[in-house]
Amino acid sequence: MNTSQCNSAAVTVPARPHAFPLDTAHAAVLVIDMQRDFLDPDGGCPRLLRISPEVLSGVREIIPRIANLLTWARSLRMTVLYTREASLPDLSDLTECKRLRYANAGYPVGTPGPLGKLLVRGEAGCAIVPELAPALGDLEWDKPAQSAFIGTDLEASLRALGITHLLLTGVTTQCCVLATYRHAADLGFFPLLLEDCCAAFGPRDHEAAVNVLTSEGGAVGWVTTSDLLWNTEERRYEK
Repeated sequence: MNTSQCNSAAVTVPARPHAFPLDTAHAAVLVIDMQRDFLDPDGGCPRLLRISPEVLSGVREIIPRIANLLTWARSLRMTVLYTREASLPDLSDLTECKRLRYANAGYPVGTPGPLGKLLVRGEAGCAIVPELAPALGDLEWDKPAQSAFIGTDLEASLRALGITHLLLTGVTTQCCVLATYRHAADLGFFPLLLEDCCAAFGPRDHEAAVNVLTSEGGAVGWVTTSDLLWNTEERRYEK
């Protein structure tokens, strides 16, 4: 896949470090792991990591921005995709490496809590926050790894739908969002990170992930904001 595959209706979105060629007819919004385990005060991660209410409130600021983005995307009949970081109930898809990493981090997968077992399919904590509940026709995946392409049929589904461009949102920027972004780029998709629609529990972690994507003169990726995206699309229809 290369830029010659973008159709003549593609628009150019202001982005860093270079402008991004967006084809809305073949684009999808990817909402990564906006689930209660990460965003609810009773969620496993905020509780086990002792995230302060102030920090969690800051992370949750992206919720209305993503909601606005989804309204815009659906008005264009753009495909909306959701992922949830969730292992099978018996944890048979949890690798030993991930088990150890998350235990070392202080939030072992499967830890019981007010919203059920942490990051386990079917538990209340794995539900998408109600403000961003999937609509009829949206597509959803449970993923056992940080990259949304591991252990899922996401790539095959995107190919079947003819999707070539991905607008990435969600949490956390440096973990699942960055992992999915880089995997998508290596598979030949055109990913665009919307930095105001992503967040991390530590602002420095968010900034570091954004800096990775804008490093090496553009060899890694593209970053923009939702308002620049909307303004570009509005100007397209004003012409």
